[in-house]
Amino acid sequence: ERERERNEIRFVSSFFLMLNFDFASLQYIFELMVWVEKLINDETLFPSSVETPFPKHFQPTVKQIFRRMFRVFVHVYYHHFDSLVQIGAEAHVNTCFKHFYYFVTEFKLIDPKELEPLKELATTLCA
Repeated sequence: ERERERNEIRFVSSFFLMLNFDFASLQYIFELMVWVEKLINDETLFPSSVETPFPKHFQPTVKQIFRRMFRVFVHVYYHHFDSLVQIGAEAHVNTCFKHFYYFVTEFKLIDPKELEPLKELATTLCA
């Protein structure tokens, strides 16, 4: 288990370093993903039993997760899109963003005002 985690960290780190991410950005993204994973694995927040109700703070927490993950897309598109194009990954990232955008707008998980930084991209990709 520990070795698998180390391999995942090496893979993700090498991918983001290939995109010329600075260490602070890479650290933020890593810490964000660790935080999200801990929340998703928390049975009190994401119960696996249909008999267990979701907590009152479920929706605000999920919204916070998606707001923070949106910031990663903003960072990638503003600072690393040229690198994505160079390695031929832009179509994959665009597809991930489209799915993300459709999901958060369908379920109103991010205020439209907070989506402004990528409004033009969303209009282009999701029209």
